[in-house]
Amino acid sequence: HHVTRTAELGSYARKIYDALEEDFVAELATGSINVANALVKLLRLAQVTGGTLAPDEGPAETIDTAKEDLLIEALKETEEPVVVFARFRADLDAVHRAAKAAGLKSLEHSGRDHEGLACWQGGEGTVLALQIQAGGEGIDLTRAAIAIYYSVGFSLGDYEQSLARVHRPGQKRPVTYLHLQVANSVDEKIYKALRARKEVVAAVMEAMR
Repeated sequence: HHVTRTAELGSYARKIYDALEEDFVAELATGSINVANALVKLLRLAQVTGGTLAPDEGPAETIDTAKEDLLIEALKETEEPVVVFARFRADLDAVHRAAKAAGLKSLEHSGRDHEGLACWQGGEGTVLALQIQAGGEGIDLTRAAIAIYYSVGFSLGDYEQSLARVHRPGQKRPVTYLHLQVANSVDEKIYKALRARKEVVAAVMEAMR
């Protein structure tokens, strides 16, 4: 069962998003961003929707919490084990903040943390923040019947593998996949391409013309 929840970017983040989309250049409080090509632009736009962005030189900046707030709301609605997929490290950090705000313990499985998965599978904690590129074949996530997508990558293979890690032999309950998106953004285009099983980058670039 696939469900989508949508949030609106605040005015500051929307200004940055629109500038990057239209002009390939944007100004942050901590510095400027110059995008070299269309693929990098897609990457940066996806980071904007997650709420954290770093200038070309300087520290990363929290520019919006719209999607993080959506996640907090979703986590407060359940006490069941939950897997939250995310692409960027900053997005994983947002998952941990959201879990804390919801009063839930979170663990992580990613390129920077390989210890959390076994602990979560063993019954420790409620929320597993999982980097979608690390959620590959062989990982059993059937402790959860709810999977939330904070952000996804451009790989159809990674996305389909993530779906299959929750809905697989051993899963005894209906599975809900909750997709968090920012309205009028690259989020919607990526999700549409993934659900249509299209090559994501080409489909999104075509949709943005």
